[in-house]
Amino acid sequence: AVVSTQSTGEEKNVGVLNRLYLQSYYEEQKKKKRPPLHTLSTAAEVRKWIPHIKGEINFCLHHLSGVRNYPEYKINEFKDRLEYVKKEYRKWVNRVLELDPDYIGTPGDHHAYISKRKREELLTEKHERMKQK
Repeated sequence: AVVSTQSTGEEKNVGVLNRLYLQSYYEEQKKKKRPPLHTLSTAAEVRKWIPHIKGEINFCLHHLSGVRNYPEYKINEFKDRLEYVKKEYRKWVNRVLELDPDYIGTPGDHHAYISKRKREELLTEKHERMKQK
């Protein structure tokens, strides 16, 4: 089979474009790193990152469960990482509840629809419990 120089040139251009796309994609991913908790000032900003933290927890759990041929030090690394990320998750959830005390449920979890009347009842109960403390 005879390959023309034009086709190989086009293939090279596609490869360059692919590399440029991947490079920009990786740069975007680096920018998406979780910011420090103290820099976020609204509940919406904090709530935005909670699914990311839950994803990290699921990643660690996935690697710890099942039959894997990891050395012992690697398993310990995953366990340590899991404990750290769980603590981070608790900090972020507490921060959301601190910034938005009227939030009902756990931030980052899906919840069923709550009618206005039921929501008001839950909020009054929550405020009464806070006063008792």
